Amino acid sequence: MIKKSMWYSIITIAFLGFIVLSIGFYQAIYATTKVTPQPSVITEIPETTGDLTKLPTKNSNSFQVLLLGDSVAKGTGDEKAKGFTGYLPEVFKNITSKEIVINNAAVDGLESLALLEQLQSRRLDKIIADSDFILVSIGGNDVRGILSLNSLAKDDEFKVRQDGYLSSLKQALLHLRTTSPNSTVIFVGLYNPYAKATSAEDTRLLNTWNYNTQQLVEEDGNSIFIPTYDLLKYNLGRYIAQDGLHPNSAGYQALSNRISKSVETILSTT
Repeated sequence: MIKKSMWYSIITIAFLGFIVLSIGFYQAIYATTKVTPQPSVITEIPETTGDLTKLPTKNSNSFQVLLLGDSVAKGTGDEKAKGFTGYLPEVFKNITSKEIVINNAAVDGLESLALLEQLQSRRLDKIIADSDFILVSIGGNDVRGILSLNSLAKDDEFKVRQDGYLSSLKQALLHLRTTSPNSTVIFVGLYNPYAKATSAEDTRLLNTWNYNTQQLVEEDGNSIFIPTYDLLKYNLGRYIAQDGLHPNSAGYQALSNRISKSVETILSTT
């Protein structure tokens, strides 16, 4: 009888041990296979160059505006720190009810060759493809050094610089059009912040630069050249920043108003 009870005890203990082992095994499997919820991630678009190849798909209820080029596109000189990034949405909203999204990839001091290299890196291709408007300001840093040369060297250096600039700009515009066939390219022409101290020769060279740029830009049927020379020439005291070079807040607002008039039809019918 004792032996029989002992065997019952052994079987019972073994059975309970099997149950405990099974529960432990199940918990181990559950712990290693369950999915842990991940927090939501909000992608922020940087204002300078970066990897913009994985941005969300374009929202059809918004206008995407990309700013490319030099310090003018970046908004340098604006004492209110707004520039085109701040003023374009304000003036565009007077024309359309769509949300205006501004992405700024401009860089202080950028020249035309550096802009081309920025585009050829393809890091901006995704955002270029999704943009409705691409505003470009480039050339001021290419031409500025020429104006300080003496008259004998100026014409030769101007031709060399202009040829290189036009070549880089042509390739840059081709890249934009290939990447974004339907976007409107808005090119901001050059102004002369030193108009009161500029010779007639320098004025001629700058006008030639703007003219040749406009001819190149407008070869593309969906690109707009925005002249700025006249707007700032007669308003230097009102529109130029304290650094004597860039537009101030009022200058950027005036330029934004001129741009909005040029794209008013596009904004109101899209």
